[in-house]
Amino acid sequence: MARLEALLKVKPSAEECRQTLNQLAVSLAAELSWLDPRNACLSLSAGTSALPVQVLMELRGPDQLGVLVNSREGMGSGAPLSHAVLEQVLDLLLKLSPGIDLTYRSDRDGPIRQGSGQRTQT
Repeated sequence: MARLEALLKVKPSAEECRQTLNQLAVSLAAELSWLDPRNACLSLSAGTSALPVQVLMELRGPDQLGVLVNSREGMGSGAPLSHAVLEQVLDLLLKLSPGIDLTYRSDRDGPIRQGSGQRTQT
């Protein structure tokens, strides 16, 4: 299962960020669902195989946006369709809101970060 994460620093207000996410959904012709005032989910199909992909977005505090791409695509093959969705989402976010800066990507910067108080189970 593919799981790719990115963290963005946002300068606009939370309301402006919500509007940007709504514009993102229109640009991608994807269905956007607001789970609560801080969390949204984009559902779309990727590639000619119409792979179902979810893009979960979380407004974290006043200045961060977390983006998580999930699909059933295997990471053993490098998950090219999921990577393409992540690239497209990030490119559009940066174009739609010039005040957003990419600060972290799990496929570029390493595994998903964990707080110092958390331990992984083996």
